Amino acid sequence: MQLWKSHKKIFLLIFLILIFIFFFDKKILLYIKDFQRNYQAFHSFLEVLDIGMKFFYFAIFVATAIFTIYGLIVKKDFGKPLALGMLLTGIFIQIKHILGRARPSTSIDGFFNGPSFGYAYSSFPSGHTTFAFMVATVLSNFYPRYRIIFYILAGWVGFERVEDFAHFPSDVIAGAVLGIIIGKLVLLKIYSKQKQDNI
Repeated sequence: MQLWKSHKKIFLLIFLILIFIFFFDKKILLYIKDFQRNYQAFHSFLEVLDIGMKFFYFAIFVATAIFTIYGLIVKKDFGKPLALGMLLTGIFIQIKHILGRARPSTSIDGFFNGPSFGYAYSSFPSGHTTFAFMVATVLSNFYPRYRIIFYILAGWVGFERVEDFAHFPSDVIAGAVLGIIIGKLVLLKIYSKQKQDNI
């Protein structure tokens, strides 16, 4: 009972992800496919946005890398958290290769195939979404005025991954949760180290 009380949010999120995996992922993607077929003009508009999002995501990654290097060189507060966050994100998302979940473009059933290093079987969790939410979480801590913008942009990255049939909704939810957790852990680590240094 104590375990439930202290980790209630984590258990609820895991439960939510499992519900999506077993009940909603396939239905949502089939709905998107029907929507794209029935509203081709709107789908064409989304395709244009997809191209923009791919460029935007690349720009976010490059800008974050430059921002991180700048922060480390001039010793800005955000430098270390972003650098550590990028490192941890790169490590944690490798779980996708252990689980080997088929991408929607490969199989709409989203089965877990086991260890695989191929793109077609590396769906869960979404690495793009994990990275976007990690960056949003860290930057929101230092620039709270722009928090809504950071999270809207991160959410758009996740939406684009589903709409583009690169990921299932549960992949994106898991990526968002993982990104937020990594961001919070990094900030906690940096702040606790700063406290120790000041003692």
